[in-house]
Amino acid sequence: MKEETIVRHNLMNEENYTPYCGGHKCNLRNPRSVWDSLKQQFTCKCGWVSQFPAGFINRYKIKWFK
Repeated sequence: MKEETIVRHNLMNEENYTPYCGGHKCNLRNPRSVWDSLKQQFTCKCGWVSQFPAGFINRYKIKWFK
């Protein structure tokens, strides 16, 4: 399946890839996010949480969390 964005493409094709923080007011100098298993999204220490759709997250987890 062709992904809609470069970030989604990288998430599905590069093991251990994480997106940069998307928080517009993040003062941590554009850090990489981390996977939050409770929220089922990527997060940043500044409080930003990604908003990937459930269908994409399910495919992501099937691919990488074996």
